[in-house]
Amino acid sequence: MNLKDGYMHVAGVGGIDTNMGWGLSYSKMFAPRIGAAWQINPKTVIRAGYGRSFDIGVFGSIFGHVVTQNLPVLANQQLNEPGGSTACEFNLGPGSDPNCKQNGAEQQGPPAFVFPSVPSNGLLPAEAYQVSPKARPNPLNFLTIDAWNLAVQRALTPTMALTVTYVGNKGTHTLGDGDSNNTNPNEAALFLPGQYSVTGQTLNWAPSDEGGLGGTLPAGYSGPVSNGNFLQRYYGGSLKACSDPAYIAPVGEPNVAPGMCGWTQGISYYGNDQNTEFDALQVQLQQQYQKGAAWTVNYQWASAFGEQSGYYTWDHVVTHMRDSNVRRQQIVAYGSYDLPFGKGKQYLTGANRAEDLIIGGWQLSTVFTLASGLPYSVNYSDFGNGQDCNHNVGGTSAPCRPNAHGHMSTKLSGNTYTAGGTILRSFWTPQPTSGGIFSFPGLDKIGNAGANTYFGPKFVSDDMALSKSFTLWEQVSTTFRMDAFNAFNHINAGNPNNGNVFGNGPINGEAAGCFPNGNCGPRQLEFSLHAQF
Repeated sequence: MNLKDGYMHVAGVGGIDTNMGWGLSYSKMFAPRIGAAWQINPKTVIRAGYGRSFDIGVFGSIFGHVVTQNLPVLANQQLNEPGGSTACEFNLGPGSDPNCKQNGAEQQGPPAFVFPSVPSNGLLPAEAYQVSPKARPNPLNFLTIDAWNLAVQRALTPTMALTVTYVGNKGTHTLGDGDSNNTNPNEAALFLPGQYSVTGQTLNWAPSDEGGLGGTLPAGYSGPVSNGNFLQRYYGGSLKACSDPAYIAPVGEPNVAPGMCGWTQGISYYGNDQNTEFDALQVQLQQQYQKGAAWTVNYQWASAFGEQSGYYTWDHVVTHMRDSNVRRQQIVAYGSYDLPFGKGKQYLTGANRAEDLIIGGWQLSTVFTLASGLPYSVNYSDFGNGQDCNHNVGGTSAPCRPNAHGHMSTKLSGNTYTAGGTILRSFWTPQPTSGGIFSFPGLDKIGNAGANTYFGPKFVSDDMALSKSFTLWEQVSTTFRMDAFNAFNHINAGNPNNGNVFGNGPINGEAAGCFPNGNCGPRQLEFSLHAQF
């Protein structure tokens, strides 16, 4: 489906090429790499680099997800039993259910779906009031990543080095934050420009008790409506396909005049049309193997932004936010230490073979992580007197955010309680509906609290391993190893289950932790024995 004309372009039919007429721009074939290094003196090196990369985006390039799950290739059927639970719509094979009959005869398999016939020119008008079509641009937008870095490395001792690096990248024509493979060009706006409305005038959202009109609108009407369909871009909007003689217009829509599309379904637009940014300061202190020990400490301060897919087709500023998967600060330290016991070691160096078999050859290793929390957004449910989220943005796709006059204090409580088998800990105190730092933004207004402006609980983890290698006889070597994942059994709470700042209980300002039967990181011990011969 092409949103420029509203047609399903069927490959290989009429004048449409089997490759959909798609070609690759020469500019998308140029992916340069460049790097430079300068040794200032024997102890100091500066390095820098830049590179550009491309990717095909979501589910293939030409004949991917958009083609294989669209008419006229694929149709989904939903069949309901006409007689309730004692009857059936169809059976799967002869005799599979002798009581399953249609008009006295067994019906094998679902009734055949009648696919729409494809016109000889290969242009099938989309009917997005009946199905939820998938669309993409033609030609495709290739995901583009420009990445760069600048590093200074300094030898502090013959076996220790310090590296400080700036790392950045810019994503163009990428996917949205989280699992956002697509946007919806037919999402409902807060204010719909007259060029898209059924009356030719600007329309805005209002619930029915605020004077919003639902059902039918008078000609030339401008103002609030309580029916979200009127605020969709392609309900009153027009595309070439919607004026095609082969287009079957929706029925029962008195405001949809000839030439209007009347589309009410969502459109999955795989446009690869969003953007990302990432900047980080990375510091590494590395000690090479010396006196039985080797270790590395990495620190990162990062700032990353992406875009939400919801409401993105109407407002790129409102949907621009911190990346949900990137923590602002993180320390990762790892290393190993050969314990100084046994033959040839610092202590008990004169141990005999039996003693050395017990106390010698042990190595301790660890990976320690300390990180700040992940970003999340706050919202609201009810300020009282009808000032709730549904009242504010209602049937639109606009985000529900309050106005903020300060920053809410967040802290993970020490007390825990169990709800539904999950250990929970409070992360904030429910806010007052009046007189606090949050207030109702007003009808048709998105509050200034922003998206992903708060950060959840920190993350702490330490994985440790104790291993010993020894030789049973000349050609057989053996390694025993014990791993302790989350060695100190520190239970990390996740982000609050819901950003409703006025809520209480486990579904709002509570951060979920781990519980014994859950897959969420309590200490696990693993023992292994490896023999090599």
